[in-house]
Amino acid sequence: MTTIFDAHSFALTAHAGQLDKSGEPGMRHLERVANAALARAGHARLIDGLDVDPMQVMQAALLHDVLEDTPRTAADLRAAGFAPSIIRTVTILTKPQSRTAYSERITTLIDTGDLAALLVKMSDTEDNLSPARIPPSAPFLRERYTLAFARLREAVAAAGYTGR
Repeated sequence: MTTIFDAHSFALTAHAGQLDKSGEPGMRHLERVANAALARAGHARLIDGLDVDPMQVMQAALLHDVLEDTPRTAADLRAAGFAPSIIRTVTILTKPQSRTAYSERITTLIDTGDLAALLVKMSDTEDNLSPARIPPSAPFLRERYTLAFARLREAVAAAGYTGR
């Protein structure tokens, strides 16, 4: 069984040298998303009694960009020993290769009903709303992420999640 350390190491190696939207190492974004997703998943399990594994959610959060931003594949994740549920969550969160509107991708994600993926995407979207990650020349991104976060929040609430 893989650990959070394994997921962090895999992501760190896969994203080596990558910078995020704000010019920081890409791992910082992944770590922030993972910490927020862990807190949400812990709330979902302990407070709301939902069937979600916080440690698997954290691993998926660390890996959520690996299939779309690196040459790594789902087969690489399998070979590294990650659980099928983690690979499924990462795959759900991966942007499709065909050009698809962001709002449509959010709809597709919500339609999966996968609580782990929804909690990771909420955390990713929340991090993307940080002023440091939205260039002044792209105010449309704030609107896109704000609307997506509201839709994701509504979807997890419908599943019984009461956290923020």
